[in-house]
Parts: sequence; structure tokens; C-alpha cells
Amino acid sequence: MGMHLRRRRRMRMNKKKWIFAVGAVVLAAVLAVVVVAVTLSGSPSGGATESDVSGTTQTTGKTLPKSFIDRNTSSPYVILGNVTDGRILYSKNADAKCYPASMTKLMTAIVATEYAAADDALTVGDEVYMIDPQSSRAYLAVGTRLTLEQLLQAMLLPSGNDAAYALAVQIGRKIDGNDALDKHAALRLFCDKMNEKAQALGCTNTHFVNPDGIHDDGHYTTAADMLKIAAHALENDLIATVVATPTVHTTLLSGQSVTWKNSNRLVQENNAYSYAGATGLKTGSTDEAGYCLAASATREGKTCIAIVMGSKTESGRWEDASGLLDISFQ
Repeated sequence: MGMHLRRRRRMRMNKKKWIFAVGAVVLAAVLAVVVVAVTLSGSPSGGATESDVSGTTQTTGKTLPKSFIDRNTSSPYVILGNVTDGRILYSKNADAKCYPASMTKLMTAIVATEYAAADDALTVGDEVYMIDPQSSRAYLAVGTRLTLEQLLQAMLLPSGNDAAYALAVQIGRKIDGNDALDKHAALRLFCDKMNEKAQALGCTNTHFVNPDGIHDDGHYTTAADMLKIAAHALENDLIATVVATPTVHTTLLSGQSVTWKNSNRLVQENNAYSYAGATGLKTGSTDEAGYCLAASATREGKTCIAIVMGSKTESGRWEDASGLLDISFQ
């Protein structure tokens, strides 16, 4: 119990450090008559150009000093975007190749929703045995029947790799128009569609070889590309609803009652990292990828997304994302 309390105190202290540091920098800038607060709207200031969320370029407004944010983010690959007006507010190694882990499932969800409706019925097959033994699971059994929405919940909340494979194979067969298509062929077809969609979104250094993000050297992305994918996922009402849900209790079409909890602690309620206005999106972690997070939040009609990848600690991703989102709403 004592260790648990000390850990929670450290979490609160780390979060307070971010808030105190941001306030101190802004106050110092005001006293020096130098505007350094993040500009999230208004006319361009003539600063350096940066890529916007859609992949085109524009001139951003003045921002907090990059060196300040560099020092206060532990994750090596970071990008922060205001998706309401399409501005990139901050980036660090955003175009460097890295691994997305289970953030991959945002693209899996995007492709799946292009070929099936929320209430379409799908049946889980033996493709769930294709997952890596160390995978996170939603514990779906062969023969389970559920809607597309429920399968998305199984994949995006507890980060079920079994759900990701069920989606990929079942939707791959829909795309091919052949319910008897071999599961390996259906999987390859689905991954091809994932890569086609990535290219269509302007992702220039992304390649997917599986639907769940388990490590493969040929399965990679960048923080900048992940921001484009995350922003597109938020535009999808079905995906946006699922990723914003802390916990779901539902009865599947085949009769099982299940409960799935969101792995994103910013969305979860009543924990040390609960974030006011959090709306998603997706966690991810493997030994090679580190701890990753696509975090979105909305306040006063403004939506921002922080992508943090490669953190060495789980707490690091929560702290980095919360601090970045705080800055975006200043």
C-alpha cells in the first residue's frame, strides 16, 4: 500500500511539474514582453513553415520555445497538432522511422469501416489463432458472432489482437467477395488496403504488414504519419465514439456478456492520468516500439492530438501526452 501511495504521489508531482513549468515560461515571456504562448488561431506570424495535419504546408503562429518542450518530453518521437485548424504546434523527430505497435489498430479500424456498417454481423474464425502468443486479447472464441461496432470495441479498448485479426480476415473476405477465401490471402488483401489508405492520407514513410502492430521490421511509420492517421480516425463517427468510451458492457450477437475497458488512461475515469476533455485515441507498446500513445482531447470546440512514441516508461507516455495537450490549450 505504501509503495502504491508513493507511486501515485510521484504521478501527481510529475503532472504538476508540467503545469508549473508551462506557467513559469509563459509568465517570464510576458514580463519580457515576448509573446511565447502557443498561438492556436489568428493570422500567420511569419515564422517557420511546418507541415499541417493533412500533409500540405502552412506558416504556423508563434509557439513556446522548442527547447523547453524538448527538455520536458521524454519520448523521442513526438508531434502535436491542432486538428481543428490543421496546424502543427510542435514536433520532435516526427519524420524519423519508428514502430507504431498497437496504434496500428487505428488504421485497421479505418479500413474496416470503409467496407462494413456498424451493425453488420461478423463471425470470428480460427484466424484468432494467428496472433502472437504474447498478444493482448479481447478473448474472442471461434464462432463468436458480433457486430462490427462490437468488434471495434474489442480491438480498440482492451487492444485485442484477436479482434484485429478477426476484423482483417472477415473484412478481407468481404473485399474479395469470397467468404471461403483462405485466411492468409484475406489477411494480405486487408493489409494491402491498409497501405493504400496510408498513401491516400499522405503518409510518406509508413508500411503495414499486420493488423495489430506486433513487431516486424517491415512494419513501421513516423509520428507525423501517425498524426494524419489519428486525425482521419477522429473524423469517423463510429471510431471516435468507440475510442472515447472508458468502459463498455455489451451482449454479443452470440449471447456472451462482456466488459471491455479502455487501455488509454487519459480517457479512463478516476485515475492519476484522467484528462479533462480526453476523447481517445489508442495506446501501443512492444519491446521494440517502446510505449506509444495517440492522445486526443477537445476543449471549447478545439481538438488537438498528441502523438508520443518510443517512451521508455509507461508513465512517460501519459505525462508527455498530458503536458503537450495542456500546452495546446493554453
